[in-house]
Amino acid sequence: MPGRICRTADEAFTAGWEEPCDHGYADPGECPTCGLTDEEIARFVILLGDLAPSGPASAQDAA
Repeated sequence: MPGRICRTADEAFTAGWEEPCDHGYADPGECPTCGLTDEEIARFVILLGDLAPSGPASAQDAA
């Protein structure tokens, strides 16, 4: 989104997500330098594991 002003957090996130990395990869997750390693992902799983819901939400919970 070059030249566009992001007016919401969602627009800013989308704009950053769609940008290629500094190494020329369209998907920064595929870049060997920018992408997370398996070890980094495992650490995030441990750190953030308690924040994830314990199971799928049922239709009754949504009502």
